[in-house]
Amino acid sequence: MTGQVESVTMHNALDVEENRCSFLIENISDIFYILNSDGVIDYISPQISKFGLDSQKMHQTHFLKYINSSDREILASGFRKMMTDRTPFDTLLRVLDQDGEEHWIENHAEFQKAANGKNSRIIGIMKDVTEQISMEKELQKLRDNSNEELEGWNAELISSNEELKKENEELKKSGERVTGLSQFQQTVIENADIWLDVLNKDVEVVIWNNAAERISGYSRDEVVGSTRIWEKLYPDEEYREEVFSTIARIIEEGLEVSDLETIITRKDGEERVVSWNYKKLLNTKGENIGTIGIGNDITKRKEAEEMQIKHVHFLQELIDAIPAPICYKDKEGAYLGCNMAFENFSGVRKEDMIGKLASELHVDELIGEPDHTDMELIETGGTRTYEKEVTYASDQKKHNILVNKSVFTDIKGNVLGVISVLLDITERVRSEMILKDYAEQLEHSNELKDIFTDIMRHDLLNHANVVNGFAYMLLEMEKDEKKISKLENIETSNRKLMELIESAASFAKFETIEDIKFESIELSGMLKDVSKNFHYQASQKKVVIEYPEQGTYNALANPMIEEVFANLISNAIKYGPDNSRVIVNILDKDQEWKVTVTDFGEGIPDDEKSLVFDRFKRLEKGSVKGTGLGLAIVKRIVDLHGGSLSVEDNSESNGTVFGVTLRKA
Repeated sequence: MTGQVESVTMHNALDVEENRCSFLIENISDIFYILNSDGVIDYISPQISKFGLDSQKMHQTHFLKYINSSDREILASGFRKMMTDRTPFDTLLRVLDQDGEEHWIENHAEFQKAANGKNSRIIGIMKDVTEQISMEKELQKLRDNSNEELEGWNAELISSNEELKKENEELKKSGERVTGLSQFQQTVIENADIWLDVLNKDVEVVIWNNAAERISGYSRDEVVGSTRIWEKLYPDEEYREEVFSTIARIIEEGLEVSDLETIITRKDGEERVVSWNYKKLLNTKGENIGTIGIGNDITKRKEAEEMQIKHVHFLQELIDAIPAPICYKDKEGAYLGCNMAFENFSGVRKEDMIGKLASELHVDELIGEPDHTDMELIETGGTRTYEKEVTYASDQKKHNILVNKSVFTDIKGNVLGVISVLLDITERVRSEMILKDYAEQLEHSNELKDIFTDIMRHDLLNHANVVNGFAYMLLEMEKDEKKISKLENIETSNRKLMELIESAASFAKFETIEDIKFESIELSGMLKDVSKNFHYQASQKKVVIEYPEQGTYNALANPMIEEVFANLISNAIKYGPDNSRVIVNILDKDQEWKVTVTDFGEGIPDDEKSLVFDRFKRLEKGSVKGTGLGLAIVKRIVDLHGGSLSVEDNSESNGTVFGVTLRKA
């Protein structure tokens, strides 16, 4: 009878210990194992499946065969030393999962002597330091497997009652098992990386592990056996009463609670956010005797969430400040959000828009673009831009808008949806229409101006030629010197009038030209041909024209360029003194030719050099008069060629050097 009582007592003790151990294993992501003295696996937790291994198939196989070959000798020598010295052993191992990815494992092993004093074994814990594993899934697997083992042990104890001898043997085995489980339980509790505490029905702390000490800052000596910790963790009385009453109700009603968040105050005064999972704790009779709490420090996660909320709020305020309507939709076409300008445009509030498809709101009909365009963008990426005339809901007026659509992605480049930006281009369209009308009017005006210029040139020159003819005839017939002098003045003035008409017509023609065709022109030959037209004018003043050295100087130009050099050479002869020179030269300037025309006249003052190319800005040169259009025509032609003009003093003597640059052919 005594043996039966002891069997029941031991059986109950075993149930309690196994129940506590089972719960702890269920809530720990680490991998636990038990090896015999030869290194053969007696037990390994099912979490090993994360590496593609089966805990059942590993039973009674050698532990080292599952370790990376590079780390086996280190682990084997550590086990041998531990068995000899009977000291704990810690090492870092590598394990490859089923996908070939390498994981780093922290391994802690301890020596255990069996109760019979003969056999010994190794109890170990492995922690995956590479990534966090889904704790609840693995703990549930561990719980199921542990319950099956406990049921097996219970069956063995019940069957042992058939024979007293077997009962005694089973009691011994059960005692060894209780001792092993207690040590196993202690290893689990102390090495767990999460806060674990056990509270009795009076909400007093019974168990307080290392992680609880680390997170709270309070040691187990300050906590275990009292309720003083509540005042320390929750110094605000009102908040403390709220938390304390919640936990008391959990214990009283035997509730199982997940994701209960509280804000604790550490011993050093720092606040931390902890997420709690509570599970009821039962004795062998099924009575509720307390609760087991597991806490995760989620302070950093909460801070990140708060920062994200602030960031999203800032972004919303930012896009609300943008006057252009903006909206964004997910890949299925449902609205995710918009700005205030889009609400005014569409007449739909953001709250009524979020989560609804564009087809439900008919907003895309306003934009003039069907849903399938968004789908095409999601498939192909990129942007889509088009113009549309729409009616704004805010003012019921027609507006011209430019719609720009593009996809947006996450940080990995995965497409999340489509964002649309609407720019009101009503004023731009109106301006373009006004400019178009103005351009048409201007083009018509230019045509009229050209016609008027041609008519004026033709008619005025006809009359001037008649005057010139009669003046010549009268000069041939007249003998009176006074009359001859007056007739010569008439002829000179008429000739100047003809020059003015020709210059004005030329300037009008070049003023309207915007684009010219270029060809390769040899400058040296062209300059000599132009100069021949002024041999008579030069001989009258006994002026010698000097040409550049013989060579080939091909430039990209239009034949109208001859008028530039004709004007410059004519001016050099006209404004230079008698018995002087006009030097025409070509200089090599890398990608350009520079043609210079040098005279030896009075020169041009520095403060007037910038005026010589302005129309009707002619400088007085003694008795020589001009229209003021010649150099303006020169500047217009050079500008059409993309070249440049320069005016410098003649460094050899008095006079001026005009320069023209042209691109090489």
